[in-house]
Order: sequence, then structure tokens, then C-alpha cells
Amino acid sequence: MSRYHPTQPIVALCIALTFFACAQKPKSENLHPSAFAQEAKVVRVNVDNNATRFETYAIIAMDAYEREDFATAAAYFEKLYDLEPQKEYLIDAIKSASMVKDFARIRRLIEKGKGTFGDDKFINRYLVAYYLDKGEIDKAAEVVKKLLQKNPGQKDYELAAVLAKLKGEIPKAESLLRKAYRLKHDPRILLQLSEILLKQNRLEEAIRLMETHVRIYGCDKALCGVLVKIYTQKQDLRALASLYKKLYATTKDPLYANALLELYSYEKNYDAAIAFLKKYHFDDEILLDIYTAKQDYKKAYRLAMALYQKRLDPRFLAKAAILEYESSPKKSKKLLTDVIDKFEKSVYQLDDPLYYNYYAYLLIDHDIDVAKGIDLVKKALKKAPDSLYYIDTLAWGYYKEGRCDAAWKLMQPYEKEEEPEIREHIEKIKQCLKEKKQ
Repeated sequence: MSRYHPTQPIVALCIALTFFACAQKPKSENLHPSAFAQEAKVVRVNVDNNATRFETYAIIAMDAYEREDFATAAAYFEKLYDLEPQKEYLIDAIKSASMVKDFARIRRLIEKGKGTFGDDKFINRYLVAYYLDKGEIDKAAEVVKKLLQKNPGQKDYELAAVLAKLKGEIPKAESLLRKAYRLKHDPRILLQLSEILLKQNRLEEAIRLMETHVRIYGCDKALCGVLVKIYTQKQDLRALASLYKKLYATTKDPLYANALLELYSYEKNYDAAIAFLKKYHFDDEILLDIYTAKQDYKKAYRLAMALYQKRLDPRFLAKAAILEYESSPKKSKKLLTDVIDKFEKSVYQLDDPLYYNYYAYLLIDHDIDVAKGIDLVKKALKKAPDSLYYIDTLAWGYYKEGRCDAAWKLMQPYEKEEEPEIREHIEKIKQCLKEKKQ
């Protein structure tokens, strides 16, 4: 009995024009990437029995494949086959030879297989692929004809469809792919079929086939990727959202979760975004942003504080300060004290203009410490000198100090601004100037 027992061929049969370029690596038994070839030479000199040679060839072949030395791998998989003519070794040798386009070896291996296994369906499939890769269409067609005459399987129909497309027989290729798909509901086959339908402008038919597959068999990444492109072009946002959810549930790839959340944000569908985030515990920071966008400040505040206590990140404490302030209709002395305490513990560590400005405005607007507020907003303006909101905060600070001329100098370029709060400040500054002139 053989001591080399692959549970399956190195890769499954690949049905495509570039058949011999699509092999995957065989699964090794955690072999170390050492110089097995050199060791093997020593073994062959000292020991000359088939069992030892077999083990040595297996090690060299597997190691060579792992290192992508496909020429060596092909040679030693062929040696394995010559020692023990089992179909798995033959297939592994063909796959290895295909990676370096060693057509002479591939042809020899196929002939060896035919000599051992006769008119074998599996060997004939590789023969078709060999002919297709060499561009020998007529020879491939002869073998395909035989395959379709003897209880054809899914792969036989696929090979025949590839051949039909190469010959420009598109309706025939469609029919063959439908037969292949009926035998095995492989999304890869459906993608080939959908491609034909889309090229014939049969968009709705292609969508219907793909949607049915997804509904019954789940969301294959490649297949659903095609649907994503179609729904995006059609601007079918509901279908797109449903597909993103399925893709994330299948793959757990954050790319799809983020795309879904962007879509929900665009639609302002905050409840759906919150439900998704809670179900999958995807990202509490995004959940915090969604609560804030929804203006659910109390929930946002509780989450911000929980994140701060968990991570000790001052960003969350500064956000909590803003949310605490925004969530309270009455700005009591205790509230202001709590908010200021949070800002004092976070703002200077963050050195962020957003938080400098917010804290500054609070100090100025409530007449808590106008001078300190002016110093803080100047820090913000050093980082973002063109921000109208920061300029407005500084002007409001000057107004509070009675420096109306300085405030007006800042705001005059924005005299026509329509934002309500800034508009109110402008009017009060202008009124202050009038009163000073009287």
C-alpha cells in the first residue's frame, strides 16, 4: 500500500481556456523549506529500494511545488507515477507541468495515463484542456464529442461550452452551460452563463438567474460581486443593501459592512444601520457616529463613556463632553462643570481643532472664561485658519469682550452668510457697532 495518500488531486479540474495556468498548490504536510533535493541524492546513492525512493520522490515533489519549482515537481510526480501508477500522481504531474507549459511532458503524461487507464473520462478531460491550451481546436472537438457521448457530467458540458464559445457558437455554449448548471448548481458555471446573457443584453434574465441562485444556495462572493455592479448601475439601493448584508454574513469581510453602512448613511436609514451594527457587533465607533447623526445624544453619550472607560482614549471623553452638553436642554451649572471637567482632561491631549473650538465656544457663550475661550479658538485657527465656524467663535469672543470692531473685521467678509447661528452673531455685532457710534 502506498504511503503517499493525497485525499484528493492537487486541484479540481479547471474548466477554462487557460486550463493549465490555473492549478493551485498541493497541500503539503507542513514540510520545512530545506534542500530536500540534495538530501535525496545521498539517499539514492546509499539505498536502492522502491519504498525509500518513493518517499524521497514524494518529499522532493511536494517541496518543489511549495517553492513553485514546477519543473522539478512535474519530474518527481512523474517518477512517483512510474513507481506506483495511481491516477492521483499522474494528475499532480500534469498540473505541475502545466504551470511551466511543458507541453511535451503533458502529452507524454496523458499518453501514459491512457496506456494505464484506457479511454478514461478523467484523462480525456485533461486531453481536451491540453488541446485547448495549445489552440488545437479541432482535436479538442474530437475528444469533446466522445465525452458527450458517454454519460456526460458537469465538467464535460463545461469543456464543451468553452469549445463552443471559441468557435463562436454562443447559443450552443449557453445550452451546454445550462445543462452543466442543472447537474451541479455551481456559481462559477452560472457566472459563465450570465456573462453570455449580459453580452446579449438579456439583463433581466441574468439577474433573475443569479438572484434565484443566491436565494437558494447563498451568496457566492464572485457571483454576488457581479450583482453588486448591476444593482449599482441600476441604482437599486434596496437590492444593493440586501446583497451587502448577505455578502457580509457569508464572508465577514468588513468591506461589505462598510459599504452597507455608507449606503444606510446616504439614505439616512439610521435605524437599519443601528440594527446591523448591534446584530454583528461590527464597530462601536461607527455605532457612536450613527447615534450622533440620528441626534440620539443620550445613547451616544452612554456609548462614548463606555468606550472611554474601556479604552481610555481621550477622543471618547471629548465626544462624551459634547454629547452630554447637546443632550441636556437645560444648561445647569452642574452640567457645565461636568462638561468642562471632561474637556480639561481630553482637549489638550488631543490637540484637535474641533474640540478646541467646541470647548472655546462653550466658555465664551456661557461667559465662563471668555479670555480662555479666545486662546483656545486661536489654537484651532492655527490648524484650520479658513474655518468659518472657528472664525465665528473668535469673533463671538471679541464681541463678548466688547471689541466689536475686531469682531466685525473678522465677520464682514461673511456678511451674507445664512447659517442661523452665525447670522445671529453677525446681527448682534453690527448692532454693537451702531450703539458705539451713537
